[in-house]
Amino acid sequence: MFKYATGLSQIQQEKYEQATYNLSVALSKAPNNPAIYFARAFSRGSMEQYSGAISDLTKAIRLDSTNADYYFYRGFYKSKLGNDKGAIRDYSQSIIRYPYYAESYYNRGLNLMHLGLLDDACLDFKTAIELGDTLSLKYQASLCR
Repeated sequence: MFKYATGLSQIQQEKYEQATYNLSVALSKAPNNPAIYFARAFSRGSMEQYSGAISDLTKAIRLDSTNADYYFYRGFYKSKLGNDKGAIRDYSQSIIRYPYYAESYYNRGLNLMHLGLLDDACLDFKTAIELGDTLSLKYQASLCR
């Protein structure tokens, strides 16, 4: 697990290429560890390698489908690729697993807004605000009644 710890440290230092390499080595020794896939997904996503990040998160979800963060980040990276419907599905799964995840409501609201589903987006912004999110305030003020 030394390479895993090294990879995590490199993520904190924003050394994403080295982190991705060390996390790949760690996965070769522990291919059934979803936390390593999650860390490598974060590293890849930080380098705008969104498809690779999504692939890693899909593997993490296959190994542990209960983690709301795995769905949240997969939705986030799908959104970066313009896949609003896929992102909405993942944010919804994140919310099912942890209904107090304000960021999931906020991000799902953004994707719903992109698709023109303003009433649904406003409901998500409202819920996000109730859970403490402040980013939703500007959207609620400008889009919602």
